[in-house]
Amino acid sequence: MNKKAVVEALVFSTNKGLDLSQIVKVTEFPKNEVISLLEELTEDYDHQDHGISLRKVGRKYSFFTKEAYANYITELIRRPVDKLTPTQLEVLAIVAKNERVTKTGVETIRGKDSSNQLLELMVSGLLKRKRIKAPGRPYAYSVTDNFFEVFKMSDIELSEFLESNDSPGGETEAEAETNAPVPEVDDQKSESQEEKTGETKE
Repeated sequence: MNKKAVVEALVFSTNKGLDLSQIVKVTEFPKNEVISLLEELTEDYDHQDHGISLRKVGRKYSFFTKEAYANYITELIRRPVDKLTPTQLEVLAIVAKNERVTKTGVETIRGKDSSNQLLELMVSGLLKRKRIKAPGRPYAYSVTDNFFEVFKMSDIELSEFLESNDSPGGETEAEAETNAPVPEVDDQKSESQEEKTGETKE
């Protein structure tokens, strides 16, 4: 068995990337060996004729398109984004920066109603939602795997996107609250609540 190929396949299989502990848990390889394999893979993709590279962003390893080849895939990657309106991009940036944020949290940051934008972004496959244990059992919104696929050309471009579509000013107390982890609940348990509110479950 080629252990380096195993690690390569695991990282390639996910859009969000994998951290070291996840790779160790799945492969049951020693931690130091996995680190060595990741370093070898990084060097392989950096110095060989590949259009992608293995990079560690934060604590996670993932594959990214090399900047030298970005021009060849820009139209393919950016096409779904070009169809988004400025207000949709603004809401998308807020959710991307504040994972599992509620509709109220988004609207607190924006200062305006965001119902239509959230619905449109879910229809486009860039956002998803799940019920949380909170008063009124609201939905918490987060980005989908498709979001990571669309913006996977480079982590640098993703950072630029978030910065360019960020709301003016620093983080407010309300924004800080939206960053706090929220517990999830089963959507099936909230059917009666949906009937009362008239909100359609995805």
